[in-house]
Amino acid sequence: MRDLGEFFSSTFSDHAGGRSGRTAGGHRGGRAETERGDGDMTLVRSDVRQGTAWSGRTATLPVLDPAPDAAIHRTTAATASNGKVLHGLRPWLPLLVALAWMLGTFGAFWLGGQADEVPDPARLCLFVLSATTVFALGYVARIVLRPPQARPADDTPQRMRRIHRLVFWGAWYYAALGAALLLEYGANSPGDILRSIMDPADSYASKFAIYQAQQDSGRVSLPIQVLTLLAVLSTATVPLLAVHWRGLTPRLKTTALLGISVYIVFFLYIGTLKGLGDTVVMALAGLMVASVARLRIRRRRPTRRGVLVAVVLLAVFGWYMVGNQAARVSLFGTQDVMRANPAVARVVGNEAATGVAATIFYPTHGYLGLAYNLETPFEWSRGLGANPAVASYAGQYLKADVTEHPPYPTRTEARTGYPAGLYWSTAYPWLASDLTFPGVVALMGLLGWFLARFWTEAAYHREILPTLIFAQLALVIAYLPANNQLGASRPGLIGLVTLAVLYAATRVNRRARALRSAEPT
Repeated sequence: MRDLGEFFSSTFSDHAGGRSGRTAGGHRGGRAETERGDGDMTLVRSDVRQGTAWSGRTATLPVLDPAPDAAIHRTTAATASNGKVLHGLRPWLPLLVALAWMLGTFGAFWLGGQADEVPDPARLCLFVLSATTVFALGYVARIVLRPPQARPADDTPQRMRRIHRLVFWGAWYYAALGAALLLEYGANSPGDILRSIMDPADSYASKFAIYQAQQDSGRVSLPIQVLTLLAVLSTATVPLLAVHWRGLTPRLKTTALLGISVYIVFFLYIGTLKGLGDTVVMALAGLMVASVARLRIRRRRPTRRGVLVAVVLLAVFGWYMVGNQAARVSLFGTQDVMRANPAVARVVGNEAATGVAATIFYPTHGYLGLAYNLETPFEWSRGLGANPAVASYAGQYLKADVTEHPPYPTRTEARTGYPAGLYWSTAYPWLASDLTFPGVVALMGLLGWFLARFWTEAAYHREILPTLIFAQLALVIAYLPANNQLGASRPGLIGLVTLAVLYAATRVNRRARALRSAEPT
């Protein structure tokens, strides 16, 4: 546990404050650094690399032979003299992906049959487009006012040891939490797990009976409660594995993949997509960061490999989701709601076509719930509507009556019959339960601003903590068409809040050190 203590005390102290004196074109650690015309810092290396190996827990990093004569310095008007980047697509990459997802799901909703049930299409379009526009403006404002400034990579042995510890402890956390959840939900043998995975629809239905039995008996699993409080460890392994894959030992990679697999197996055991989906989203966020960081080195192959990994991850997730959704439709008899497209059915068969229709329905139907919620008058939920996880803690430990001030979706269900517990309503009504819908539009501007901030610090400054927060914000955006996932999940909320507190503490410490260093001696 000594390393775990050091992780919390020192892992996030590698911010750029100590690197402000380094400039492009200088040599550091045997690396010649130049500015690329696209604004990224390029590490121009000699043709000779000294071979190295990892020994035990101590990393001996590659030493690059400084060869200033071999460096090819390239600058163009795309990069300002101060190294700040405004041109090219990379500063805008998260915004483009987010807009494609947000507008894509909203557009797909209007192509489905549920669009006819929207009570006020103009109001729905006005809100969604306003929230999306303000989100984009917040992102653009941050990039324009504080353009990304590429900084040299700081892959020192000390920093890599911190990354290794994060990945290592996160892997064991995943393994412990996954195993505890499997036992809690009745997995007694590998055969039980395999049978449940092969029948995802029945497993999905069975989990509600198990959950209800736990609620009725008041059973609380102490190991799961303790692991939930340590949920910040779950935020590190996947994004750092994607960003620093080439710098990790085979043993550590294997440990990380096994730990993540145990965690994902639990969600497959209960027929739920969340564990696999969260992993894919965080991995894609890490690959986005890596795509910018690796372009500082004059190589193209890692970038192509990253694209291939991203495509494989999406393909595997899509394949499983189609099969999972097809099985659910068959079990619950919802073929009338999720009708297969005849043209698709002729190509892939009716069952697969039904799965495709259900897969498209899955991230888009929440906009119908949002339309109904927009018609419901505002009533303040006393701070518990936006964060169901906090409400669950208040009900469990403070014996608070969380039904006294219900959130928007619950009140909308009472008014319209739209089932808040069965179908989604997007994240917006949950947040509006405490902020109002105009307040949610303003909040989207802040979300865009901070997404740009953490993207800059993760991709261009190579900072650890912003990389983890960026991956969590990617989860927020991925679940926007569904629900307020991080606010609804205890581990998700605890992990994000812990990261935010650590980030604020490191910023305060950095500012204090800067003030002390500026004092006259």
